[in-house]
Amino acid sequence: MFKIPSFFKKKYIWFLLLAVIVFPVTPLLFNLFLFLKEPVFLPPISQSTQIIIRSDGYGEGYFGARRSGGKRAHNGLDIKADVGEPVYASKSGFARTGWVKTGMGKYVIINHPWGYQTLYGHLNTITIADRQWVWQGRQIGEVGKTGNANYKRMQAHLHFEIRLHNRHLDPLEFLQPGQFVPFFQPQLFLRSIIGQKKSE
Repeated sequence: MFKIPSFFKKKYIWFLLLAVIVFPVTPLLFNLFLFLKEPVFLPPISQSTQIIIRSDGYGEGYFGARRSGGKRAHNGLDIKADVGEPVYASKSGFARTGWVKTGMGKYVIINHPWGYQTLYGHLNTITIADRQWVWQGRQIGEVGKTGNANYKRMQAHLHFEIRLHNRHLDPLEFLQPGQFVPFFQPQLFLRSIIGQKKSE
């Protein structure tokens, strides 16, 4: 009859073997948990009926709107809101905070599983720490007019981006209040992977 060597009878050896087996699959299991828990992106600002897009003398806030005299396209969505209005994490992930004098001003970038990122720009205040894990729906800041949104006649708004493997996506394709729009869309995921390989 086979006997288990006394070496393996020690409890810490079994804990070590368990760790070797479980540790590699833990991130995958956690990402799967988030995949099932958070099937959609939530609007970063509480607008229950419709998302209001900025429109003023400085241009339109839609994704793809022309900027710099038509030289470039707008990479995000400018959601009109009052200064001080709470901004929430659209999905869970690790957050990075930053500030630049021009451009985004005070901003937060959240890295989500499966290669997604969301960006929240022109914030008045940031209410989380850099490199902090934030859950979906957690307040991360307040709407402001920092960066290049500080013009008096420009409407206060949140600049919001969704990226997949550094490819900008139209947030309106995912943010439809009252509708179920899954964040994981195979055709978008495949296109982003193919585009990433071509750029390498």
